[in-house]
Amino acid sequence: MMDLYPLIATLTIHVLAGVFWAGSTSAMANLGDASAARLFPFQMGSAAMTLATGAGMWWFQLGGSFGLHEQILLVGLVAAVLAAAVQILFVGRARGALAATSPESQSALVGSMTTGNRAAAGLLMLTVASMMIARFY
Repeated sequence: MMDLYPLIATLTIHVLAGVFWAGSTSAMANLGDASAARLFPFQMGSAAMTLATGAGMWWFQLGGSFGLHEQILLVGLVAAVLAAAVQILFVGRARGALAATSPESQSALVGSMTTGNRAAAGLLMLTVASMMIARFY
């Protein structure tokens, strides 16, 4: 019974961090404004927590097996890692350049952040779908 509590804690952190990451990414993808720059560090913190707790659950729950369930989860894992990479490349880079740019030039950077968040949001929806589907296999 004691092993159940760490699993519940890990799963709770995984779900809450993942919901924040996916939800805020989807919101920023639809808003398309400079507020994505302020939210970015929190999103990356949530991404790191989500990926770390997901890896922990994979290790302790799935072990060495690699059946259909694990293969479906792997699709979600790859999509989540790609989503984080896309956000770092598009949003992170634009965020760094935003402060040193004139207001007239900020439009292109905001567009880059929006594009990155839109791509990441799609990848994160694929991640969520893979977790739902894997539950039944």
